[in-house]
Amino acid sequence: MLFHSVTTCEAPDAAPRTLCGSPRSLRRRRWRAVGLAALLACGIVRAAPPTDPAGPCPGPALRIEPVAAGIWWIPGSPGDANATNRGRISNLLAVQDGERLWLLGSGPSAAFGRALGCHLRRLTGQAVTDVISPWARPELVLGQAGLNAPRHWAHADVAAAMRSRCAQCIERLRQRLGTAAADLEDAPAPLPQQLLQGEAGRLGPWQWWRLQRAPAQTITLWWLPGAGLGAAHGLLWGDGPPDLRDSTLDALDATLAQADALQTRLAAPGALRWLPEQGDWLDAGAARRQQDYLRALRAAADAAVARGDNAAEADMRLQGAAAALAVGERHGLNWQRAWREAEQRSFDAPGR
Repeated sequence: MLFHSVTTCEAPDAAPRTLCGSPRSLRRRRWRAVGLAALLACGIVRAAPPTDPAGPCPGPALRIEPVAAGIWWIPGSPGDANATNRGRISNLLAVQDGERLWLLGSGPSAAFGRALGCHLRRLTGQAVTDVISPWARPELVLGQAGLNAPRHWAHADVAAAMRSRCAQCIERLRQRLGTAAADLEDAPAPLPQQLLQGEAGRLGPWQWWRLQRAPAQTITLWWLPGAGLGAAHGLLWGDGPPDLRDSTLDALDATLAQADALQTRLAAPGALRWLPEQGDWLDAGAARRQQDYLRALRAAADAAVARGDNAAEADMRLQGAAAALAVGERHGLNWQRAWREAEQRSFDAPGR
């Protein structure tokens, strides 16, 4: 039976006498088969067990929360990437649309992407078919290296930023992850191949808009018209103040004003929710609240510089409604950036 299962040139009911091939190859293959049979019989070699398609997904462990029919939120952790959160700080959104499963953002690493793909397939019965990279933040876009979704979308400007920055960003992220850096593996940055052009458009179930977080930094806003849900990666934060890193007070303020004007055309304010870069879902007033924070931050830094305060000892507290966002490490870093801008304005003032 062993010979018949691996070779035969004859009819199934014929006695297995001869194997297919030249005499020399036949002898080699016969001896291999005999040797394998003996090893299996003696227990020296064991046949590989069949893979269990219902076995556990690889780590890390994930939270996936339903938002609406066919829509799931993969929450990120607050704060910066570190060994504890393994870089899982950016919010992601999965959307089922017919035979396609879309993923907005893909996470911080190949290991994360592989785990997320497994969990989503168990949850939906589908593999991720389309990944969107909203802006060039490593914690948001590197998971595609493990997902290997057939289509990877981004605005052409976002793709260009990923191409020029991702290698360096991966190394910085590797340092921040510490003992969890192995999650990154040796995978190169997964660069988008499907490129969007222009200022706005439609893609599958989505509408999108191109905005500038800073003069040389493009972000994209995404909107699901049927669900009243939007995503504002790189612009809105739900775990504290917005992140001024690589931007300026004026640039981020102007982009928030654009987003606020845009949302009035999308849905009734009470029916609209924004998924921020980090933190919980936000209502339609989030953009204005974050504008208020930036303006209060600018005013406080200008006043402190005008008084001649010491930057290291200056009071970073803000007044009014903005005080609720003036907390945490991100606010401290924003204060340093606002201080540098205030000093520069002071130096540039007429008469100096």
